[in-house]
Amino acid sequence: METLGYVRRDLHVLHDWCKHQFDMKQMSSSNLVFNRTHKWFKHEAILTKPLQIKSGNFDYRVTRLGNLIYPGWDCALLAYYRPGGCMTKHRDHSDFESLLVSVNIGQATLLINDYPYNLQDGQVIKFNSHIPHELYPVTSDRWSLTFRRIKPQYLRF
Repeated sequence: METLGYVRRDLHVLHDWCKHQFDMKQMSSSNLVFNRTHKWFKHEAILTKPLQIKSGNFDYRVTRLGNLIYPGWDCALLAYYRPGGCMTKHRDHSDFESLLVSVNIGQATLLINDYPYNLQDGQVIKFNSHIPHELYPVTSDRWSLTFRRIKPQYLRF
């Protein structure tokens, strides 16, 4: 994992934006995530084999931020974890490129390849999502805005 930087100046604006996102969906069929809702931007990735791609939501803030921190991104996932929310150890879908860039909004501990990282509010990180990782249960509201690239052969509609 590598820290790319921090959202500092507009962190309160980012918190407000997250709190006012509606139409967040559940992943009721997942046995990996708990107490989490989510919303896709640009493209929505339905995590089946093979990956299904649909049009996602549009937000100029997400587009601007993604273009700044991960040029060429294909989809962004806003995930909201309520207290107790977590994600068990897994590797991300193989139809995504391995590198992801994520903005942490709140406090969290992310275990990557069995090494814990205490993520700070506003921290922007990148890591190989094809290696095992998990999110420990959060103790307060936490969001992440994660940018990914989809392997080109799966970007057909």
